[in-house]
Amino acid sequence: MNRPLTVAIALFTAAAATACSEKTQQDAAETAELAGDDIEANAAVLGEAIEDGAKTAAGAVAEGAADLEQHIEANDKETPGPAPITGDDLNSDREAPQR
Repeated sequence: MNRPLTVAIALFTAAAATACSEKTQQDAAETAELAGDDIEANAAVLGEAIEDGAKTAAGAVAEGAADLEQHIEANDKETPGPAPITGDDLNSDREAPQR
């Protein structure tokens, strides 16, 4: 009589452990799914922040380039002179080497 009782307790304990294990696995799977959802949501927010930052930076670069162009045009008072195209007048300010 003692042996069937021991077997019954062992079976009950095994069944309880299996049920607990299944519940634990379900909870772990649900936790992992929720964590994945959080990661996805955070990645979307981060992506939007990076996109907004890139747009702001691009606007600032374009504005800076426009300001630089205006500054150069406003302060460029030099008139370009003739450039030596053929090279005939290169070193015209120096003596010819003696041979």
